[in-house]
Amino acid sequence: MKIVKGIFLGAAALVLQVSGMGQMSDSLVSPGDVALKGLIGKALDLSEAGRLRSLPSWHEGALITMFSPEARSRNTTTDWYGEHAGKWMYATTLAAVRTGDDSLKALLLRTADYLIRNQEADGYMGSYSPALRITNAASKLHKKSWDVWSLSCTTLGLLEVNAKLHDARCLEAAKKIGELMLKTFGDGGVDITDYGTRYGYSATVALDPVVMLYRFTGDKRYLDFARLIVREADKKDGLRLTAAMAAGRDLETVADGKAYQIIWNLLGVAKLYAVTGDAAYLKTVEAAWKNIHNYHLTITGGPWGGVGKHKECFNTREFWSPYGFVETCSIMSWMQLNRFLLQITGDARYSEELEKSAYNALLAAQLPDGQLWTYHSFTNGRKHPANFNDCCPSSGAMALEELSEVAYTRRGGGVACNIYGESVAKIVLGGVPVRLSQETEYPFAGKVRLVVTPGSAVRFPLYLRVPAWAVSVQVTVNGKVVDTAGLRAGTYYTVTREWKKGDVVEMELPMPLRVEQQQEAAIMPQGKDDLYRVNWFAFARGPLVYASDGLIEGRDREMNYKLGAAEISRYAKEEGKDEVRFTPPGEKPVEFRPFYSAGGREAGTWRLTWMQSGID
Repeated sequence: MKIVKGIFLGAAALVLQVSGMGQMSDSLVSPGDVALKGLIGKALDLSEAGRLRSLPSWHEGALITMFSPEARSRNTTTDWYGEHAGKWMYATTLAAVRTGDDSLKALLLRTADYLIRNQEADGYMGSYSPALRITNAASKLHKKSWDVWSLSCTTLGLLEVNAKLHDARCLEAAKKIGELMLKTFGDGGVDITDYGTRYGYSATVALDPVVMLYRFTGDKRYLDFARLIVREADKKDGLRLTAAMAAGRDLETVADGKAYQIIWNLLGVAKLYAVTGDAAYLKTVEAAWKNIHNYHLTITGGPWGGVGKHKECFNTREFWSPYGFVETCSIMSWMQLNRFLLQITGDARYSEELEKSAYNALLAAQLPDGQLWTYHSFTNGRKHPANFNDCCPSSGAMALEELSEVAYTRRGGGVACNIYGESVAKIVLGGVPVRLSQETEYPFAGKVRLVVTPGSAVRFPLYLRVPAWAVSVQVTVNGKVVDTAGLRAGTYYTVTREWKKGDVVEMELPMPLRVEQQQEAAIMPQGKDDLYRVNWFAFARGPLVYASDGLIEGRDREMNYKLGAAEISRYAKEEGKDEVRFTPPGEKPVEFRPFYSAGGREAGTWRLTWMQSGID
């Protein structure tokens, strides 16, 4: 796979030539030029109406007014609540561009103006009292602090408002925060890893906004600071991400294994690669990605952990459980990392993970009111809403809004289709406006019909993602079967031609029911050689994972079904939406529906994805 050194980092593309490798990158498409419909479109509508429009006034505006001088002076806790303003600005900017809604844009700019008016002279735009801030070197609570974390979120939000809506006040406010960080940490006199939880990994996430500040200002001090952050993390006992990945160690051993912090730091390292071309950074990120993908993801695409340890920390890679905790923030950060790696490489494995997480883990974490999300999700477990000031609801809204930009990407003079589902995109290719209309019942059905409507005849490549689970795929153009000899699952299939108005590409992606199997093993008291092994199975079809609507006769395990002797069939309660009926010999049928919809998406309901099939 060709790698590009410089890629799209925000509102504009930064593409650098790679010596001897040509030029290849994926650039994002403006959310205003993409209309996602179907499941994702409905989730976006819920989020906009539920969370984005109400957060500034929700709970008497507590998540915004905490930035006032009066509220700051009263804050005696080292909380993370200051992150919401930045995440909300980021998501709402994307939503305002996506919808073109003037009232949403006005709400966004009013809220940004309030925050800017309350920025202090030294650039501080957080929610801590002076005694607890990063500027107070005498504070004894810096290792418990989330101040850098929240400032990082706010900086990213301000930069996104400026990038998409061209509001220079937001850029200046972000630069003031950057100057504060440079003054506090930039000369190396104060180690940033001493200013945050998780061995400092809650502070080193500043790498992301610092690289973005370099991207938008060209100020080399930010680039130097970004490199310094990586060096300080790599020399800190308990962190040393680069060394851990080079040695093939598990991410559980980095910091305390906290998934969200680790993945956000990885995103920062990936962005640093993008502006420097230093292959060592990308090597570290790709090794970490493989570790997460191979050992730390649920079947639904969520980074998991927390069994017998802190809820959001990776378990060791030798361990698997159907009861792992999946933090919605970790889902978002995993999707962000895959989105960015897709931009760098154009590799289908990253868009594959994006789609899987979106249709399963992410949608399953959203509650029906669009305001609330789960803090933790479980493949086997109860669905609980987060508290109003918990981090995850704002992360869920961000992850949703970022999908519009990446459903289609510009690539090699053409366009790549990365996420399937009913949608419309408008993209200029070869100087010609092109409308792409995706007509499909995906993810419930595997037929994808793509209508190409250019303003005039134009030649370009169309990259069609072939899912890793797909077999016997057929592609037609205007009803004629095309040669798919080079088509491979888990890659892109390219159709290059002169496109004319009304051209139609159809893909048939067969979706047989798949039975996935896992084994849970635990050491018995008799000794390490005596293992308690439990076999589990789950159902998947296409990109969707299935789950039951609740406990099975009051149980969540020890059913010990004989998988080989059971009858497994598909049926539909709604047209086009397959469900699964599992009937063990002599037992009542158990019905499964797509994981995201199990339990009616309501709080307090149970979802059982994994079924026990026996004990060894």
